Amino acid sequence: MTALLKNRAFVALTGADVLETIGVSLFNLILLTYARTFAQAQLLVSVVSVAAVLPGVFGLALGRLADRLVAKGRWLMRTKWLQAGLYAVMTPLINHRTMGIFFMVVAINLGSDLLGQLSACLRQPLLQAKVPTQWQAEALGINQGIATLMQLVGQAGGVVLIGLNGSYQLASAVNAFTFLLAGLVLNWQQRVLTLPLVAKKLPVLSIRALLRQVKVVMEASAGLNFVAVSLNLLLVNAVGASIDSILTLFLLQQGSRLPVSFSVGIVIVNTGFIGGLILGSWLQLAWLSRLTYRTMVWFTIGVLSLIYIELWWGQNFWVVTLGMLLAGFGMGQLNPKLNAGLLQRAPAEIVGSLQGLLMSLATLAVPIGSIGIVLIYNVESQQAAYGVSLGLLVLAAGCLIKRSA
Repeated sequence: MTALLKNRAFVALTGADVLETIGVSLFNLILLTYARTFAQAQLLVSVVSVAAVLPGVFGLALGRLADRLVAKGRWLMRTKWLQAGLYAVMTPLINHRTMGIFFMVVAINLGSDLLGQLSACLRQPLLQAKVPTQWQAEALGINQGIATLMQLVGQAGGVVLIGLNGSYQLASAVNAFTFLLAGLVLNWQQRVLTLPLVAKKLPVLSIRALLRQVKVVMEASAGLNFVAVSLNLLLVNAVGASIDSILTLFLLQQGSRLPVSFSVGIVIVNTGFIGGLILGSWLQLAWLSRLTYRTMVWFTIGVLSLIYIELWWGQNFWVVTLGMLLAGFGMGQLNPKLNAGLLQRAPAEIVGSLQGLLMSLATLAVPIGSIGIVLIYNVESQQAAYGVSLGLLVLAAGCLIKRSA
């Protein structure tokens, strides 16, 4: 970690990412609260929720755009200026509670989220070029852990801002300021973030040629067939997207049988998961680094399966909490391992597209889990929801059997 802290490119990228994460997580909570102030609150909260996942649909397209942009460090900085400008435009408007203003606010936030997705695709090639290969998994893990922590800070900040004076204008202005600071951090190290110019301009890959390259890189990184690893990511993310809501419903149903109050139970379970995620992201011990991506997926699927078995039969609060901590640890290890493997094997001209593809897979998984499984819990029964989740995890485990050629 000491070596990474001396890497000026890593420090600049992480610093900008921290500021952006605080702003985004703060305002996402603010926007949901803002939607609830309207008469049609239920409909407008749904609009905000759909708009929040929509940028991920365009992940691959934004990744291709990032790959085609030449001055990636400069464009990354420009995305922060543009995001700051969007929220500066929003600030004088947001306190006017009309439907027209509401949809304008949502559109501005959507535009900022699209720029955020583009910046994520621009950041990966810079990490690939500026952070030595042997440090990349650790760098990605530290970045992920800090981002998780800063999400909590941002959400807490949003609650405090609304609690103090109920001013949505102030929240928008704070968000604009965080993006402005992120842009200044990137501008401060702009020379370090400059990539060498390619002597010969590479031709734009067709979608078919791009996917062919992506297939080769993902199979080499994960040690699995391309379709298998993609389906595995989709299924595990789907179960992961639902588990927070499922646990909330489980704790609500347990009522007086819980060893603590409902609200304290939510805090304990969430703290366990987030603590595990941060620990998994930051803990890059030698023996852990030797474990393959495939091994960690087996571990994570196994822990998630045990959580659902415990929810179905044992229903012990502390066992479920321990399971969430271990699941968080597994997930904290997974993303840095996969992304570091991709950075080590991918040609520089497709790194952004790879990141975009992963974002798209994660986005497609959200409605399967957060809507589909939760709907089964509410409409059918909790046992049906647990059974579907376990079935999806069995399918995800089956995908791990199909190795790459």
